[in-house]
Amino acid sequence: MKKKFDQVYQFKITLKDIKPLIWRRIQVPKTYTFWDFHVAIQDSMGWFDGHLHEFEINNPLTGLKTLIGIPEEEFADYKVLPGWKIKIADYFLREN
Repeated sequence: MKKKFDQVYQFKITLKDIKPLIWRRIQVPKTYTFWDFHVAIQDSMGWFDGHLHEFEINNPLTGLKTLIGIPEEEFADYKVLPGWKIKIADYFLREN
């Protein structure tokens, strides 16, 4: 039986600097973390999870740029928050 979700987000994912234009439209539950979102993007493109990833997004409460992904000590120049701990609903608000 399929899970039923009360609220979903719909995203259009577009690859930059490539022709022809490649894009996917995906829908994910509001309860997803950024890790889940990463996996959904990977699946929609038919990719394997072979490289590090990072989301760069403005925090809607502070307006500051936030990096979310896989924290790596060797790249300690900047702070990356762990994607599996952060819900997309905390950043993708109806207002923005």
